[in-house]
Formats: sequence, C-alpha cells, structure tokens
Amino acid sequence: MIVGRGLLAEAFRARYQDDESVIILASGVSNSSETDEGEFERENELLKANLLRDHTRFVYFSSCVVGFGHLPPSPYVRHKARMEALVLDRPGGFVFRLPQVVGRTSNPNTLTNYLASHIIDGLDFTIYDGAERNLVDIDDIALIVPELLADPANERRSTVIAARHPVAVTKLVSMLEELLGKRGRARIVPRREAFQVDATAAWKVADRLGLGLDAGDHYARKVLQKYYG
Repeated sequence: MIVGRGLLAEAFRARYQDDESVIILASGVSNSSETDEGEFERENELLKANLLRDHTRFVYFSSCVVGFGHLPPSPYVRHKARMEALVLDRPGGFVFRLPQVVGRTSNPNTLTNYLASHIIDGLDFTIYDGAERNLVDIDDIALIVPELLADPANERRSTVIAARHPVAVTKLVSMLEELLGKRGRARIVPRREAFQVDATAAWKVADRLGLGLDAGDHYARKVLQKYYG
C-alpha cells in the first residue's frame, strides 16, 4: 500500500500498491527548510492514522541530517526525529534516512531542481565553499529498499541510504552548468559543511546490484546527466 503521490510514492507504486502487508508512507514534510508547525502536525496525524492499519512492515522516509550531532537541530530535524521514534516504537516499523534524492519531479524544493532552475533563469543564488551534499538516484533507492526489507538477516530497522562519497556543492553547480550549457550566478560564501554518513547496509546491497554508489563524483555526474542532461 502506498500513501502519497510524490517522487518517492511513484517510485514504489508498481511494487507495493497492491501489497496490503506493507505500508509505504511517502507523503508529508519533505522541505528541510519547513518551519510551519501546521505542516508538521499534518504529517504527524497522517503517520499515526496509518500506523493503526494492519501491516507486517511500515516504511517511513526520514532525512540523513537526523542524528548529525554537530549540526544544530532545526524544526524540520526535530520533527523528523519525533516521527522516527513513533515508527520504530511499533513492530515492523522501518525508517530509511535519505540524502538529496534526485529524480523527475516538479518539486522546486529539491536541491538539484533549485540549482538548475536558478542557473536556467539567470537568478542569483548562494552556495557554500566547502559544503558537501550526497546525491542518490530515486531509481536506486527503489531497488535498495525492497532488498533491505526482504533480507531476514537485516535487523537494522533504521537505515541510511546514501552514496559512499558526497560531492562538493561547488562541483555540483559546475556539473549542472556544464549539462545545462549556462553559467549560474552563484555567490560563494566560505562555510564548511561536511557530509559523512555510514550507509554500510545500503552499500552492500548497492554493490551486489552494481548500482555504483561507490563511484564518487562519477556517480553524481551520471545521476545529473540522467535527469538534467
């Protein structure tokens, strides 16, 4: 069963839409800059209502930023942490923490859509020199999650899915500029934001499936080429 209509929901629809034993909650707050308590409460109520449904496995998508102790917790991060706790408190609850997911979506709040639109439209934007972000193709996530759910040896109900190596934001902008054939009007501000996560369980699956999550900038470039080239 799929709850939602966005990028994540559509990625899993074919596989789980008619499977009543699995609930994929792919709806709610996805904008990491969100501060509206009303939006947080709507997701809270949606999650609680669906947790009451009969299910063997319940899947919730969170953010890799949850658990980053060196970052001050934003309203979004605190909200996601509360939602994770509700899911993991129930038998069969699984949380998948995701980085920047890349796919075909009209959502302007995704990092790559934001950067691409600003480059195309010639709008000013700010990036941080020293900042890193982790990109993963939505199609790869759709392949990794079922493998982790089906593996009886996987006892981790909270799992990070991410590429093995992050990409510098300045390099990300350069890649998009090259693909789009246009220079962006980026203002570069010095600020280091390292992005290192442990996604060992997902990396093992990705290696077995030959997804290339260990290919560094080459993987990021391949993903950007797929959706913006």
